[in-house]
Amino acid sequence: MKYRVIQALLSGLLLFLLSGCTFIQDPVSLMKKPELPADKATLHGAIQTALQKRKTDTGAIIRPRSDVDSSSIRIQDLDNDGVLEAVVFYQTPDEEVKIHGMIMQQQGDAWVKLLDFDGEGTVLESFDFVDFTNDGKVDIVAGFSRGEENLQNLLIVYSFSGNSLEKVAPLPYTHFNIGDLNGDKIKDITVVYLQQKELSYVSTYQYDKFEEAFVELDKLDLGPNIESYYNVVAGKVAKNKEGIILDASVISNSSYSKLIIMEDNKFVDILQDELLTFKELPIESEDVNDDGTLEIGLLERPAGWEDRLFEEIPYFTTYYQWDGEIREVNENEGLQFVLQRYYDINNHFYLDFPADLYNQITITPESNKDSYLNFVMIDSGESVAEIKFFTMAQWAEAESDWEILVKEKSRVIAYRSHGDLKLSKKENKPSNNVAPIERKGN
Repeated sequence: MKYRVIQALLSGLLLFLLSGCTFIQDPVSLMKKPELPADKATLHGAIQTALQKRKTDTGAIIRPRSDVDSSSIRIQDLDNDGVLEAVVFYQTPDEEVKIHGMIMQQQGDAWVKLLDFDGEGTVLESFDFVDFTNDGKVDIVAGFSRGEENLQNLLIVYSFSGNSLEKVAPLPYTHFNIGDLNGDKIKDITVVYLQQKELSYVSTYQYDKFEEAFVELDKLDLGPNIESYYNVVAGKVAKNKEGIILDASVISNSSYSKLIIMEDNKFVDILQDELLTFKELPIESEDVNDDGTLEIGLLERPAGWEDRLFEEIPYFTTYYQWDGEIREVNENEGLQFVLQRYYDINNHFYLDFPADLYNQITITPESNKDSYLNFVMIDSGESVAEIKFFTMAQWAEAESDWEILVKEKSRVIAYRSHGDLKLSKKENKPSNNVAPIERKGN
């Protein structure tokens, strides 16, 4: 009977090595970017020549700091006329405007400079091409900062037509997302703005071809007293529902999560009561079960640890998913259990429990989260898995049935399971939600 229970448990257990990941301060478009042409050396040479003619340091080409695509030269047919353009940014530290952009155009076998344009600030944070009108013509979207923490960044959309470039939408931001939040099949920009402990809001803008400008669809006040948004993610938040989850730090390490969607071009704050998602430690919202839908994490004390000091407790993290139904304030029935996990952030591993054993596993009271953890069944006390921290000398004499989980210079973290099945250890997949709103930041 014992092995059948353990087998049911361990068949659903996953032990992952963690890699750092994080909504966005700056977005990465889902559009496929063209490859540099075979004559990229010709293009690069033409750019260097143009910079020399401008009496600018030829080594001043810059890459965006925050993008997944770190290439400094991007190729795109900006106005959909069949002719390729190249866009590059460069620094001009001795000028009043510290960052400029340049557009080159392919003409036969040569690349010819069309124009220069001004950037903002001192750091190029992001750089992308986005079609905001679904007409095949893309705009240049760039995020800029001054490099210092707690200062606001500026998002600028540049619209290219023929041989001219127009600055369409300079927007201040702390985080931003390019997506389709209102579900009308046309790209929009959602901006999260924060002045630490003073004010915060979220706004969504969409290009109006009749106004020939970006117009604000809606704005939602997120309140004061927020220290930072340590994680912001955008994507699917329920069946057929796109939204944004903001994980906010408020006092010391405590935090809460906001889930925001848009209905009829109006924001809906799904979890209005901050106590519903309050946690003593920061937990990043993410898609923990790889079903394409984002989850919110909450902390839970293991059974038997109710009277222990906060710093001693090896907390479980329990993830919940919104069911998609809009309810009245203070109602939490819409948060449905997805997964429970032991998450050791400091030591870069986590242990997932199968859904059918939710609230049936605990950690023995004599365990210590920094040295030894014994996971047992609540009803029987039978051990199902152990994690132990060894010094290098201890590891040399360790029992053969321990398997390495994390190996560091001065210690080894190892685990063992009880029964016929072993825990599977996998590398955590790279985050793919570093698009729209998802990047570490202020």
